[in-house]
Amino acid sequence: MVERRKGYKMSELNDLSDYFKLFAQLSGLFEARFLRPLWQKYPSRETDDWEAVGVFLAGYAFERQGAKPDYHHVATDVINELARQRSLLTNENTSQLAWDLFCRYSEEVKLNYANNPLCPQATFYMRKTGSTTTYNKSVIEFLHDLSTSGLTANIVVFVKAGLQLDRTKDTHTAIQEINGIGSKIASLFLRDVAVMYNLSPTEDRHLLQPVDVWVKRVYEKLALQQIKNEQDVEPAQRWILEGATREGVRAEAVNAGMWYFSSQIADSNYRLSKALDDLGYAEDLLVEYIGTISQEAKAAATMAQSSDVRRKH
Repeated sequence: MVERRKGYKMSELNDLSDYFKLFAQLSGLFEARFLRPLWQKYPSRETDDWEAVGVFLAGYAFERQGAKPDYHHVATDVINELARQRSLLTNENTSQLAWDLFCRYSEEVKLNYANNPLCPQATFYMRKTGSTTTYNKSVIEFLHDLSTSGLTANIVVFVKAGLQLDRTKDTHTAIQEINGIGSKIASLFLRDVAVMYNLSPTEDRHLLQPVDVWVKRVYEKLALQQIKNEQDVEPAQRWILEGATREGVRAEAVNAGMWYFSSQIADSNYRLSKALDDLGYAEDLLVEYIGTISQEAKAAATMAQSSDVRRKH
């Protein structure tokens, strides 16, 4: 951890070195709490196409702002059921079967058809302005089309190969053919694939830097630049990449650490703003946070031990 410096003001700094290093360190907490627990649920993701879809749907595809938290759980059950039935991702009927299951499991009348990654292309639905059909593909249709073109139907392997071949931009663009997947979610998925497989593409690496509301706030505060809309994030992405390169740390780690510090440790725009003005205050928040999660870890270990004892009897 960075040595604490009380009252170390941003106005006194000539560069942002300590903040970039702090964020890079925090990526370890992000990986331990969010990234690896998700991916470890799908140990056969590179050989089992359903497991690969499971990672995508459980952790990424429903991260769109305003998406109902239930949906990634519903989608997970849908994928598990299709895998249990030994349905083939490459079967033309599987996409509709998945959508029918999603509608039945969610028990909702008003679904967001246009942004649901399991909703098939050209699905008819009603909206306030009249009837229409979905434009993009479901994730299963997307993978089916990959297979018919001679590529893998495994979304993890597809993205991994794209990064290994330095086709980051093409890969980033391709998965936006899926319903509800915009640039931010595409960047999020590509970033985590790169982290999980220790990949460092040289071309268009800024596209591995998702910019949500928290990362946006950090960028605007430290870079003294404004992001006017969601389509105007490239300067922030390049700023993260350039700063990380300058400090000799991994850009994807900095990005994840920015999000983790802002959303989990500062937990409000007010405290985040104070922390980005005063590194000492930021470190105080981190020390307090580590104390809290350490107590939680001890309590969890005690509960786990008690559960083991009960199972033995």
